Amino acid sequence: MAHAKFVARLVSGGAFVAGLLAAPSVFALQPLGEFLAKTDSRNFDVREARATAIQREAESKTALAKILPSFTARGTYTRNQFEVIASFPTGPLPTDVTKLTIQPQDQLDAFFQLDVPIIDVAGYARYKALSSAADAQLAGAEVSIVEARQLVVRNYYQLVGVRALVSSAKESVDAAEKNLSAVRDRKQVGLVPELDVERAIANLERSKQDLADAELAVASASRSLETLTGLSPSEGAEPLTDDLHDEAPLNTWMSRAKGELPQNRAASEQTKAADTSRTAAKLSFLPVLSATALERLTNATGFAGRVGQYTLSASLTWRLDYASFANVQAQSAAADVAQARAERTARSVSDRVYDAWVHVRAGIAKSRSARAQAKAAGHAAELAEDRYQSGVATQLDVVQAQRDAFLAKAGMIQADAELISYRATMRLVVGQPVDSKAP
Repeated sequence: MAHAKFVARLVSGGAFVAGLLAAPSVFALQPLGEFLAKTDSRNFDVREARATAIQREAESKTALAKILPSFTARGTYTRNQFEVIASFPTGPLPTDVTKLTIQPQDQLDAFFQLDVPIIDVAGYARYKALSSAADAQLAGAEVSIVEARQLVVRNYYQLVGVRALVSSAKESVDAAEKNLSAVRDRKQVGLVPELDVERAIANLERSKQDLADAELAVASASRSLETLTGLSPSEGAEPLTDDLHDEAPLNTWMSRAKGELPQNRAASEQTKAADTSRTAAKLSFLPVLSATALERLTNATGFAGRVGQYTLSASLTWRLDYASFANVQAQSAAADVAQARAERTARSVSDRVYDAWVHVRAGIAKSRSARAQAKAAGHAAELAEDRYQSGVATQLDVVQAQRDAFLAKAGMIQADAELISYRATMRLVVGQPVDSKAP
């Protein structure tokens, strides 16, 4: 059925990314701004992206810690089965003896160690790579916010549209009921056949199906909006209209698409992170120089006879293996992938702006025509009913006119919604407030 197809397009076509940030207070439905405010704190994708950004930043700090000095303190207790004590004569008398504890039965040891990386170029490069990845994820979180807001705007005006459709469907049901009542009255006085009554009943039931479909769409849209924002939409409606003004020239919008947008920043940071990872892989072939200072306190003094003693050491490590060569190749390929993705992102942003702009230009004409069609179809329905009452038109003419009036008004809702949708799409893509008229 035509009305069922329209409702399906209205619900699933994604045509409701649109509108102003604040709705008039006379309507019970909360303003769009309230839903957008909740999006930044309650949307699942936004929360996940922010948490991931914090995780990536912590991982970069972990890599930084590996190239900074570290201090370790460790204490141990050892129970030895045998105690070993060495005696050394220190004079002519038997009592002139010095005892050294080689191994006490209850041994206590304390270790204080300081490790200092002196030269670790690859480690520093790995830290820079993870730091760039954290910056990329942070920019990606901004992209998630933009995308979440776009979904909220689309679902918000989807809800506005289907509620307007409910209102139109109710008007259609009222008109069908009045028509059925008039036909039955005329049937009782023998002016019309039974066929007209059956047609009027069928028309009424079909109008009720339209209303049921629209109410189902309202329930679905309300649930989707609540899932995205955590805010339950209140009852009420809002007008879905557009003043049909022309947009700024295409070149103006396309220039904004190349600016400092979250999408472009995220792609740029990802490319930078991939390049830094490739550099870190190449620097892994360089040796690593580090130093260690260790202080030991113990009651097992040994032959030195001292409770505390320290050691200093330096080490140079140089490792060559096939895995390092393979890692360079992998990181080089990853850098090429990131570059391709950045170029695709830039093109995608421009394509979305271009697509929205040309749809707005066509949508202005479609919306103007749909409004004229809805007005004419509504007038035709009134004329058909009047002519039927005068005995000039048939009941089939009335039913068809009422049907045309409903579909024309539904088409007007869809046309206006699509026009406002594409206007908002341009603004959301280029980071412009959805209620502004110029970029």
